[in-house]
This record gives sequence, C-alpha cells and structure tokens, in this order.
Amino acid sequence: MDDNGMSAERPARHYAFGYGFDSYEPLGPECTHVGVRLPMAAADLEKLARLLEGRPDVTVHFHGGRTTDLAFLTYFPFVRRLSVHLWELEDISGFSYLQDGLDLLSFGRTKKRLSVKFLQDMPALGTLFLEGHTKDIDSVSQLTQLTSLGMRSITLPDLALLAPLRELSILGLSFGGTRNLAALAQLPSLKRLSLFRINKLDDLSILSQLASLEFLDLDSMRNVTALPSLATLAHLEEVSLETMNGLTDLSAVAAAPNLRQLTIAGMPQLNLDAFRCLVGHRSLQELRLWSSLDGAVNLKKAVREAVRQLLPEITAA
Repeated sequence: MDDNGMSAERPARHYAFGYGFDSYEPLGPECTHVGVRLPMAAADLEKLARLLEGRPDVTVHFHGGRTTDLAFLTYFPFVRRLSVHLWELEDISGFSYLQDGLDLLSFGRTKKRLSVKFLQDMPALGTLFLEGHTKDIDSVSQLTQLTSLGMRSITLPDLALLAPLRELSILGLSFGGTRNLAALAQLPSLKRLSLFRINKLDDLSILSQLASLEFLDLDSMRNVTALPSLATLAHLEEVSLETMNGLTDLSAVAAAPNLRQLTIAGMPQLNLDAFRCLVGHRSLQELRLWSSLDGAVNLKKAVREAVRQLLPEITAA
C-alpha cells in the first residue's frame, strides 16, 4: 500500500491529503480527483499546489471542519474543477482568487446562509452542483454555458430560472420540495434527467414534453402514482425506476418507441401483469431487476422468476 492507501500495483485515480501521511509524490496521469482535508498548514498547501499546477483535468475537493473562509484558494488560482464542502464556511470572498475561472464547481451546504451571487463572475462554468443554497439563486440563470446542473435540498416555486440555460443537457434534482417542473419543457438540449426523493412531487406529466430526453432516472418519490405516456420521446433509450412505490403500471414507460434498457430496483408492489406490456417491445434489449440500494423490500421472488420466464431474452438479473 502507498501513502494514499492505494495498492501500489494499481494506478490511483483518487488521492487524499491532509490526514498526516502525505508523500506529495507527483500525481499520475490517471489521477482525476484529489481530496483535501482542511485545515492544512501553509507549507503543505504550497506543496500540494505545486502538484496540481498544470493539471486542470483534476477535480480538487476541499472538506473538513473549522474552516470559515476560502483564504486557502490563494494557493490554487489555476484550479478549473473545484469542490468546496465546508459546513463552517462564513466568508466566500476567496472565490476571487480563481483567476482563470472554473469549468466545474460543487458547492456544499453551509451552516450560515450564503449568497451564490458570486456565480455571476463564472460565466464559463460548464458543471455546477449546489446543496442547500437558495440566496440569490437566480444567478444560475446567467450561466448560459452550463451543460450539467445538480441541485440538492433546494426548494423553488418553479424552475423558471433554468429557462435561459439552452445548453443544459444533464439535470439532477434531489430532496427539496420543488413541485412545478413545467420549465423543463424549455430546455431544448436536456438529455439526462434524474429526480430523487422529492417527497412532495406528485405530478410528472411534464415528462411527455421532454422531446430530447435520452436517459430518465426516477427514485424514491412516494407520491407519484402514474407516469405520462412516453410515446413522444423518440430519443429515450434508458429508464431507471427505483423505490417508486406508488407506481403499479409500466405501460407508460413501455410506450417509449426506442427504449433500450429498463432498470427496476425495489418496487415490491409490481406483479407479473405490470411487465406484460414489455412483451414484443421492438427495441428493448435489457431488463434489469435490481435490489434497492436503500434496503427496501424488493421485487417478490415469485414475480422475479415469472418475469424471467415471460421475458427470458432480455431479463438480465
């Protein structure tokens, strides 16, 4: 094992610093992610900066406790892919040290309510993840080069702020209580949509209007009892349904004309009849019957076996 806890025989893609055993050896070309536990001494920050300079492809993730400002970023003005998850953070003026702008930013929840107005100074941002931040959230509307956006534990009256994001192709919404998703229809480039545990959400009729969609992931939304027909989604190839315990009918999904892969995880309420709509589907190549990651009761064994007999050529598990 090396100083980063990785096998010496396998190149490391992820490195961790700030745990007292840092070697500060050069990062291999296969490295994609560096985690930094703060606080860290200035001398160590300087050594780490030397390793990262010239590596705009590496995502640098700062985390830990007792760090209230972003002064450490003065050592990393060249970073292009940045993750900041510091609960005690109070002062974010240090974002100004990022002279070359960012391609990717992940900004985690903070104890103090902070404004995200600083996003207006990052017009080239391509990927953004926000957790719990709603103050000046309309600043996201100005990030017209965004291609990927994730929002966690953020409740909005609607998604109108996304309408100017004409290049947005990947969107993930998790937790929070946003119920009005109508503005999704104004995103012409949207290809991947993931919705996770938005407990108050009960209406997904907007899905039928997302003509460019290729991948749909719905997870743990107990109040959703029906899906609209996906017959109009000619580009949709993959659908994943996990712990969607209000759904008993898969015919709306089966209507997708070019569906290639369907994943069902958990969902013990489904019976054999729910799967009959998939018989003879012209494009479906793989049906995955997986266990739910949250430990929920899964598809009943008898039903699983019956589905395998009903659809023997495409049932993968």
